[in-house]
Amino acid sequence: MHLRVLAKHTALAVLLSFATSPVLAANSANSMSVKVGYFNLALVKASYPESAGSEALRTQAESQLRRDVEAGNSRLQKSQEEKKPKEEIEKMAQQLQVEINAKQHALIEIVQNSTQSANQQIAMAVAQVAKDKGLDVVVDGAGVYSGGDKIVSSGEDITDSVVKRLSPLAARSNPTPTAAPAPGSTPAPKK
Repeated sequence: MHLRVLAKHTALAVLLSFATSPVLAANSANSMSVKVGYFNLALVKASYPESAGSEALRTQAESQLRRDVEAGNSRLQKSQEEKKPKEEIEKMAQQLQVEINAKQHALIEIVQNSTQSANQQIAMAVAQVAKDKGLDVVVDGAGVYSGGDKIVSSGEDITDSVVKRLSPLAARSNPTPTAAPAPGSTPAPKK
């Protein structure tokens, strides 16, 4: 008999909505100039200790849950090998499942809070850099699947500015030096 643990993962979703008024759509003579910026979210997260810490926390939580499930399965297997009554084994399995679920929910909440806090700090830094540079729209360069060449060639890469903006926040929350970017993470290409 094995315990099942449903792993929940949090993910950051970025959604951009563009709305055009019917008047502008009907009148093609009017053109609108939009200043676009882009940044490399993966690089920003790798450069921001709070974000990297939330990822490490998620990995630790998953590892701890895996160990708890394995320990529970071992206890159940031992009880079966000792030929304990079926009712006792089922009761143990239910109790272990309740314990695992409680731990899972607590760890999920901790990870979500940590991730949400880091994401809010990144979003605020991006918004401030966009305001400082007079940008109308900022996108995560890795999240553009079509038309990215136009954004890169006519947009402004603000990755370094966002990282610099987060640096004072990192220094306040973590007095140790910041970690190097994760291997394989590269900034969006500049053109």
